[in-house]
Amino acid sequence: MQPKEFYYTPSTHKEWKKIMNSKLQTAKTFEIHCWNEEIDWIEFALKFGKLKDFNWRYGKVISGDVTKDFVGMLLNMPKPMDIEIYNKMTPFFSIFLDNGFASAHYGTELIQH
Repeated sequence: MQPKEFYYTPSTHKEWKKIMNSKLQTAKTFEIHCWNEEIDWIEFALKFGKLKDFNWRYGKVISGDVTKDFVGMLLNMPKPMDIEIYNKMTPFFSIFLDNGFASAHYGTELIQH
């Protein structure tokens, strides 16, 4: 899968959720990457995983199992409103799945390795 970039259209968030739902079906574990200043989103992500011992001085990495609750959380979150810099699909800077799929740059770039 070539990187897919999302630009502003009314259907982009719905398409992001559709692709994420498909990729989550074959994933067992996840990692969420947040910048250090995204304290509220780090705390929120910690409800679904644990802080990973990862040497990234600019951010935190939360890892965990892809559970029904985790999938429900991702797919039921509203589209972020702070879209000045990125047309965010998710409040998390990056989401990596163990099946080689990644939602990077707040969901504006989807990558399958």
